[in-house]
Amino acid sequence: MTTVRPGAGTRRPGGAAAGPSREPLYVRLRWAAGDAATITRRYLIHLRSAPERAVMALALPLVFTLLFVYVLGSNMAVPDGGSYVDFLIPGMLAQITVFGVAASASAVADDKDKGITDRFHSLPMSRIGVPLGQSLAEILGGLLTLLVMAGCGLLVGWRPEASGPRLAAAFALLVFARYAFGWLGMWLGLVLPSRSATDLIGMLTFPLTMVSNVFVPTDGLPAGVRPVAEWNPVSAVVSAVRELFGHPVPVADGAGWPLAHPVAAALGWSLLLLAVFGPLAVSAFRTPKH
Repeated sequence: MTTVRPGAGTRRPGGAAAGPSREPLYVRLRWAAGDAATITRRYLIHLRSAPERAVMALALPLVFTLLFVYVLGSNMAVPDGGSYVDFLIPGMLAQITVFGVAASASAVADDKDKGITDRFHSLPMSRIGVPLGQSLAEILGGLLTLLVMAGCGLLVGWRPEASGPRLAAAFALLVFARYAFGWLGMWLGLVLPSRSATDLIGMLTFPLTMVSNVFVPTDGLPAGVRPVAEWNPVSAVVSAVRELFGHPVPVADGAGWPLAHPVAAALGWSLLLLAVFGPLAVSAFRTPKH
Protein backbone atom coordinates (compact mmCIF):
# COMPACT_ATOMS: atom_id res chain seq x y z
CA MET A 1 0.00 0.00 0.00
CA THR A 2 1.44 3.33 -1.05
CA THR A 3 0.95 6.45 1.04
CA VAL A 4 0.70 9.65 -0.96
CA ARG A 5 1.25 12.98 0.69
CA PRO A 6 -1.78 15.24 0.45
CA GLY A 7 -1.55 17.51 -2.55
CA ALA A 8 1.44 15.68 -3.98
CA GLY A 9 -0.30 14.54 -7.13
CA THR A 10 1.43 11.94 -9.24
CA ARG A 11 5.10 11.71 -8.39
CA ARG A 12 7.88 9.90 -10.16
CA PRO A 13 10.20 7.61 -8.14
CA GLY A 14 12.55 9.84 -6.26
CA GLY A 15 9.94 12.46 -5.47
CA ALA A 16 9.89 14.40 -8.74
CA ALA A 17 6.43 15.45 -9.89
CA ALA A 18 5.18 14.00 -13.16
CA GLY A 19 4.15 17.46 -14.27
CA PRO A 20 4.69 21.01 -13.01
CA SER A 21 4.71 21.06 -9.23
CA ARG A 22 1.37 22.14 -7.78
CA GLU A 23 2.35 22.05 -4.14
CA PRO A 24 2.55 25.39 -2.34
CA LEU A 25 6.02 26.49 -1.41
CA TYR A 26 5.39 26.10 2.32
CA VAL A 27 4.35 22.47 1.76
CA ARG A 28 7.52 21.69 -0.20
CA LEU A 29 9.61 23.37 2.50
CA ARG A 30 7.83 21.35 5.19
CA TRP A 31 8.56 18.11 3.32
CA ALA A 32 12.20 19.09 2.88
CA ALA A 33 12.50 19.87 6.60
CA GLY A 34 10.89 16.55 7.52
CA ASP A 35 13.20 14.59 5.20
CA ALA A 36 16.23 16.47 6.55
CA ALA A 37 15.20 15.59 10.12
CA THR A 38 14.84 11.93 9.11
CA ILE A 39 18.32 11.82 7.57
CA THR A 40 19.80 13.52 10.64
CA ARG A 41 18.11 10.99 12.93
CA ARG A 42 19.41 8.15 10.74
CA TYR A 43 22.97 9.43 11.17
CA LEU A 44 22.61 9.56 14.95
CA ILE A 45 21.19 6.03 15.06
CA HIS A 46 24.11 4.75 12.97
CA LEU A 47 26.54 6.56 15.27
CA ARG A 48 25.02 4.79 18.26
CA SER A 49 25.32 1.42 16.52
CA ALA A 50 28.95 2.09 15.50
CA PRO A 51 30.61 3.38 18.69
CA GLU A 52 34.09 3.04 17.21
CA ARG A 53 33.41 6.11 15.06
CA ALA A 54 32.54 8.14 18.13
CA VAL A 55 35.59 6.84 19.99
CA MET A 56 37.91 7.83 17.13
CA ALA A 57 36.29 11.26 16.85
CA LEU A 58 36.79 11.85 20.57
CA ALA A 59 40.26 10.31 20.85
CA LEU A 60 41.77 12.26 17.94
CA PRO A 61 41.51 15.69 19.64
CA LEU A 62 43.13 14.32 22.79
CA VAL A 63 46.04 12.79 20.85
CA PHE A 64 46.65 15.98 18.87
CA THR A 65 46.48 18.14 21.99
CA LEU A 66 48.96 16.04 23.95
CA LEU A 67 51.31 15.74 20.97
CA PHE A 68 51.56 19.42 20.13
CA VAL A 69 51.44 20.79 23.68
CA TYR A 70 53.87 18.45 25.42
CA VAL A 71 56.08 17.25 22.54
CA LEU A 72 56.36 20.27 20.25
CA GLY A 73 55.11 23.12 22.41
CA SER A 74 58.29 23.49 24.44
CA ASN A 75 60.16 24.64 21.31
CA MET A 76 57.49 27.05 20.04
CA ALA A 77 57.48 30.81 20.61
CA VAL A 78 54.51 33.17 20.38
CA PRO A 79 55.17 36.65 18.90
CA ASP A 80 53.86 38.57 21.92
CA GLY A 81 55.49 36.21 24.40
CA GLY A 82 52.19 34.68 25.49
CA SER A 83 51.34 31.08 26.24
CA TYR A 84 51.72 28.64 23.39
CA VAL A 85 48.73 26.69 24.72
CA ASP A 86 46.53 29.79 24.33
CA PHE A 87 47.96 30.19 20.83
CA LEU A 88 47.55 26.53 19.85
CA ILE A 89 44.10 25.48 21.09
CA PRO A 90 42.10 27.90 18.87
CA GLY A 91 44.14 26.61 15.94
CA MET A 92 43.37 23.03 16.87
CA LEU A 93 39.67 23.87 17.10
CA ALA A 94 39.81 25.36 13.61
CA GLN A 95 41.68 22.31 12.33
CA ILE A 96 38.87 20.09 13.60
CA THR A 97 36.38 22.13 11.57
CA VAL A 98 38.40 21.61 8.39
CA PHE A 99 38.55 17.87 9.01
CA GLY A 100 34.78 17.99 8.48
CA VAL A 101 35.50 17.92 4.75
CA ALA A 102 36.83 14.38 4.96
CA ALA A 103 34.11 13.26 7.40
CA SER A 104 31.29 14.50 5.16
CA ALA A 105 32.87 13.10 2.01
CA SER A 106 33.37 9.67 3.57
CA ALA A 107 29.80 9.47 4.90
CA VAL A 108 28.25 10.45 1.57
CA ALA A 109 30.56 8.21 -0.48
CA ASP A 110 29.86 5.28 1.83
CA ASP A 111 26.12 5.66 1.26
CA LYS A 112 26.70 5.89 -2.48
CA ASP A 113 28.86 2.75 -2.61
CA LYS A 114 26.33 0.75 -0.56
CA GLY A 115 23.43 1.75 -2.81
CA ILE A 116 21.70 3.79 -0.11
CA THR A 117 21.80 6.92 -2.27
CA ASP A 118 20.03 5.01 -5.06
CA ARG A 119 17.43 3.99 -2.52
CA PHE A 120 16.90 7.63 -1.58
CA HIS A 121 16.32 8.42 -5.26
CA SER A 122 13.66 5.71 -5.48
CA LEU A 123 11.67 7.26 -2.62
CA PRO A 124 9.43 10.33 -2.72
CA MET A 125 11.97 12.41 -0.83
CA SER A 126 12.96 16.02 -1.21
CA ARG A 127 16.14 16.27 -3.25
CA ILE A 128 17.46 19.04 -1.01
CA GLY A 129 16.30 17.33 2.18
CA VAL A 130 18.83 14.49 1.97
CA PRO A 131 22.02 16.60 1.67
CA LEU A 132 20.60 19.12 4.14
CA GLY A 133 20.01 16.35 6.67
CA GLN A 134 23.51 15.02 6.12
CA SER A 135 24.98 18.49 6.68
CA LEU A 136 23.03 18.92 9.91
CA ALA A 137 24.15 15.50 11.11
CA GLU A 138 27.78 16.40 10.47
CA ILE A 139 27.29 19.60 12.49
CA LEU A 140 26.17 17.56 15.50
CA GLY A 141 29.17 15.27 15.21
CA GLY A 142 31.49 18.22 14.68
CA LEU A 143 30.07 20.13 17.66
CA LEU A 144 30.73 17.15 19.91
CA THR A 145 34.32 16.97 18.69
CA LEU A 146 34.79 20.72 19.21
CA LEU A 147 33.54 20.46 22.78
CA VAL A 148 35.90 17.56 23.48
CA MET A 149 38.83 19.51 22.00
CA ALA A 150 37.94 22.54 24.13
CA GLY A 151 37.79 20.29 27.20
CA CYS A 152 41.22 18.89 26.37
CA GLY A 153 42.50 22.44 26.03
CA LEU A 154 41.19 23.37 29.46
CA LEU A 155 42.91 20.33 30.95
CA VAL A 156 46.31 21.40 29.57
CA GLY A 157 45.99 25.02 30.73
CA TRP A 158 44.06 26.88 28.01
CA ARG A 159 42.14 29.75 29.55
CA PRO A 160 40.01 31.97 27.27
CA GLU A 161 39.90 35.57 28.43
CA ALA A 162 36.71 36.56 26.64
CA SER A 163 33.24 37.28 27.96
CA GLY A 164 30.35 34.88 27.59
CA PRO A 165 28.94 36.42 24.39
CA ARG A 166 32.37 36.40 22.70
CA LEU A 167 32.91 32.78 23.71
CA ALA A 168 29.54 31.90 22.21
CA ALA A 169 30.43 33.86 19.06
CA ALA A 170 33.72 31.96 18.73
CA PHE A 171 32.02 28.56 18.91
CA ALA A 172 29.23 29.74 16.61
CA LEU A 173 31.85 30.78 14.06
CA LEU A 174 33.57 27.39 14.33
CA VAL A 175 30.26 25.55 13.84
CA PHE A 176 29.38 27.74 10.86
CA ALA A 177 32.78 27.10 9.30
CA ARG A 178 32.33 23.35 9.90
CA TYR A 179 28.94 23.54 8.20
CA ALA A 180 30.42 25.32 5.18
CA PHE A 181 33.35 22.91 4.83
CA GLY A 182 30.88 20.04 5.20
CA TRP A 183 29.10 21.02 1.97
CA LEU A 184 32.44 20.91 0.18
CA GLY A 185 32.93 17.42 1.55
CA MET A 186 29.47 16.28 0.47
CA TRP A 187 30.07 17.49 -3.07
CA LEU A 188 33.40 15.66 -3.21
CA GLY A 189 31.81 12.50 -1.83
CA LEU A 190 29.14 12.62 -4.54
CA VAL A 191 31.40 13.34 -7.52
CA LEU A 192 34.40 11.16 -6.65
CA PRO A 193 34.14 7.67 -8.15
CA SER A 194 34.41 5.57 -4.99
CA ARG A 195 34.68 5.50 -1.21
CA SER A 196 38.40 4.73 -1.43
CA ALA A 197 38.96 7.92 -3.43
CA THR A 198 37.60 10.00 -0.56
CA ASP A 199 40.28 8.61 1.74
CA LEU A 200 42.72 10.91 -0.02
CA ILE A 201 40.77 13.96 1.14
CA GLY A 202 41.94 13.54 4.71
CA MET A 203 45.53 13.40 3.50
CA LEU A 204 45.02 16.64 1.57
CA THR A 205 43.27 18.59 4.33
CA PHE A 206 46.14 18.08 6.75
CA PRO A 207 48.66 19.95 4.53
CA LEU A 208 46.03 22.68 4.16
CA THR A 209 46.11 23.20 7.92
CA MET A 210 49.91 23.02 8.00
CA VAL A 211 50.27 25.89 5.50
CA SER A 212 48.41 28.22 7.82
CA ASN A 213 48.77 29.86 11.22
CA VAL A 214 47.43 26.87 13.18
CA PHE A 215 50.79 25.88 14.68
CA VAL A 216 53.12 28.82 13.95
CA PRO A 217 52.65 32.53 13.13
CA THR A 218 52.63 33.31 9.42
CA ASP A 219 55.25 36.07 9.72
CA GLY A 220 57.94 33.41 10.28
CA LEU A 221 57.14 31.50 7.10
CA PRO A 222 59.25 31.78 3.92
CA ALA A 223 58.36 34.65 1.60
CA GLY A 224 56.90 32.34 -1.03
CA VAL A 225 54.65 30.50 1.44
CA ARG A 226 53.54 33.40 3.62
CA PRO A 227 50.94 34.92 1.20
CA VAL A 228 49.40 31.47 0.67
CA ALA A 229 49.10 30.98 4.42
CA GLU A 230 47.66 34.47 4.96
CA TRP A 231 44.91 33.94 2.37
CA ASN A 232 44.24 30.37 3.47
CA PRO A 233 40.62 30.12 4.76
CA VAL A 234 41.94 28.12 7.71
CA SER A 235 44.15 31.03 8.80
CA ALA A 236 41.17 33.38 8.75
CA VAL A 237 39.13 31.06 10.98
CA VAL A 238 42.08 30.55 13.35
CA SER A 239 42.79 34.29 13.69
CA ALA A 240 39.09 35.03 14.17
CA VAL A 241 38.60 32.56 17.03
CA ARG A 242 41.86 33.64 18.68
CA GLU A 243 40.56 37.18 18.68
CA LEU A 244 37.13 36.15 19.99
CA PHE A 245 38.66 33.96 22.71
CA GLY A 246 40.71 36.92 23.91
CA HIS A 247 44.16 35.88 22.69
CA PRO A 248 44.70 37.82 19.45
CA VAL A 249 48.10 37.59 17.76
CA PRO A 250 49.65 40.91 16.65
CA VAL A 251 49.44 41.38 12.89
CA ALA A 252 52.80 41.94 11.22
CA ASP A 253 53.33 44.88 8.90
CA GLY A 254 52.30 44.04 5.37
CA ALA A 255 50.12 41.08 6.41
CA GLY A 256 47.27 40.12 4.12
CA TRP A 257 43.76 41.53 4.51
CA PRO A 258 42.30 38.30 6.02
CA LEU A 259 44.65 38.47 9.01
CA ALA A 260 43.94 42.16 9.55
CA HIS A 261 40.15 41.52 9.46
CA PRO A 262 39.89 37.88 10.57
CA VAL A 263 36.24 37.71 11.65
CA ALA A 264 35.01 39.28 8.42
CA ALA A 265 37.36 37.07 6.40
CA ALA A 266 36.26 33.88 8.17
CA LEU A 267 32.60 34.70 7.61
CA GLY A 268 33.31 35.63 4.00
CA TRP A 269 35.14 32.37 3.25
CA SER A 270 32.37 30.34 4.90
CA LEU A 271 29.64 32.12 2.95
CA LEU A 272 31.61 31.64 -0.27
CA LEU A 273 31.97 27.90 0.37
CA LEU A 274 28.23 27.63 1.03
CA ALA A 275 27.31 29.68 -2.04
CA VAL A 276 29.49 27.58 -4.32
CA PHE A 277 29.34 24.04 -2.97
CA GLY A 278 25.81 24.06 -1.55
CA PRO A 279 24.17 24.23 -5.01
CA LEU A 280 26.86 21.95 -6.47
CA ALA A 281 26.20 19.28 -3.83
CA VAL A 282 22.42 19.45 -4.32
CA SER A 283 22.89 19.26 -8.10
CA ALA A 284 25.24 16.27 -7.76
CA PHE A 285 22.68 14.50 -5.57
CA ARG A 286 19.87 15.23 -8.04
CA THR A 287 21.83 13.87 -11.00
CA PRO A 288 23.96 10.97 -9.76
CA LYS A 289 26.70 9.66 -12.02
CA HIS A 290 27.23 5.90 -12.11
